[in-house]
Amino acid sequence: MKDAGGRGRDRALTVWDRVLRWVPPAIRPSVKADLTAAILFGVFAGLTVPFVPVMGRRLGASPLEVSLLVAAPSIGLLGSLWWANAIHRTPSLHMIIRTQVAGRGLLLLLPLVHAPEPYVGLILLQYAVTSIGSLAYAQVIREAYPQEVRARIVAFVRAWMALVWAVTAFVGGRVMEQVPFQWVFAAAALFGLISPFMLKRMRVSDTGQAPSTLTDTWHLLRTDRSFLRFLAGFFVFGFGVWLMAPAIPILLVDVLHATNFQVGLLGATTSATAIVAYYYWGRLMDRRPATHAVVPVFVVGTMTPLIYMMATTPWMALAAGVTDGLTSAGIDLGWLQGVFQYAPIGQVRHYVAIYNTLVGVRGVIAPILSGLLLPVVGSKVILVVSALCTLTGAALMRRAQGAHTRVAYRR
Repeated sequence: MKDAGGRGRDRALTVWDRVLRWVPPAIRPSVKADLTAAILFGVFAGLTVPFVPVMGRRLGASPLEVSLLVAAPSIGLLGSLWWANAIHRTPSLHMIIRTQVAGRGLLLLLPLVHAPEPYVGLILLQYAVTSIGSLAYAQVIREAYPQEVRARIVAFVRAWMALVWAVTAFVGGRVMEQVPFQWVFAAAALFGLISPFMLKRMRVSDTGQAPSTLTDTWHLLRTDRSFLRFLAGFFVFGFGVWLMAPAIPILLVDVLHATNFQVGLLGATTSATAIVAYYYWGRLMDRRPATHAVVPVFVVGTMTPLIYMMATTPWMALAAGVTDGLTSAGIDLGWLQGVFQYAPIGQVRHYVAIYNTLVGVRGVIAPILSGLLLPVVGSKVILVVSALCTLTGAALMRRAQGAHTRVAYRR
């Protein structure tokens, strides 16, 4: 029996090696650890993230409270610069494990929650704590994977995470028709608690980072104009994406009269496209600088609001699911590659903190602004403005394409 078990483990290892044959052998243990953590996170996120605002509404949350739940991930990022400086000495893996365990562990309290106010407070606190870990994850990825295959590895890991996320979201929706969502969220949190511990197997030096004050941030943005243009392109593009976010469900329900099946099919189309897109964008970003690769992502993203604007039936809107999937995968890889392109060794957390802070700002302001304007101008006008923002973001990103030789040494 022991020999049979050993042969079984050998066969499993052979399968892993076949799947990862394009990965240099020296970093395969790190990739396996990262992939395992991502799959566990996919289970956690698939059972929680898509349902957070809906379940808040079912508990009786007001429109304002629902808006806070939608903006919760962005609100949690607003303190990134402060956190980057406050815990700069903390080793990266320790930071990830502590913040993810503390944040996701809060969801274990959900079976005790039956009113909207504590639910909203718990979700906001959970995102605020777990968002700190994103400052360190980028540093771990940079240290673990060599530049020439980094984007493809991240894309491979994210594609598997997206697949697991989609499957568990579908299953979770069915389960929550029979079981109170509070218990499903709490069970999902157990997967989320295990996930960061898998990263301990990654081979990194696991050191802290240099401190960074607001003065340092101001000086960085004044002197590194190429990074500033990169941030400007992402900010304007992302502002347009968040601006159209409240308009899309209103358009689908009030104008196109989409059924629940059609809405679900739209989400499935987006997820399926993103899984394939990760492979393409990952290969592209390993061959070209981040700014060059992100421009076509932004151009494709501009098509999404235009498709929604021209759609006369829910079936036509499925094309927007394709462009949205292409864009979401490209953005997920592009911002990370951009940080690696510009950040010197020892300042990765600082650069991520700057990017995260701007994501938080646009993710809070744009949806609120859209919500105020929608009753006045309607969804079609919001979609036109969104397309103008995304196209402007692409134009700004083209301006950031210069001076790559100046920053190449930082990778």
